[in-house]
Amino acid sequence: MRIHVGSQVNHPELQRVGTVVDIHTNPACLLRQLVVEWDDGEIEELEELEFGPLED
Repeated sequence: MRIHVGSQVNHPELQRVGTVVDIHTNPACLLRQLVVEWDDGEIEELEELEFGPLED
């Protein structure tokens, strides 16, 4: 299932869980950037590809 706002995600390298709070699409390549708020309150922007293969 495709990641959407409100989805719970796990950090690709660290043992962290967070919630997707916003999604931006890069118009040049149509890849999505996810804005994730981690459980510790930190906010980070990561490419959707970092969470595994893309699904439609």
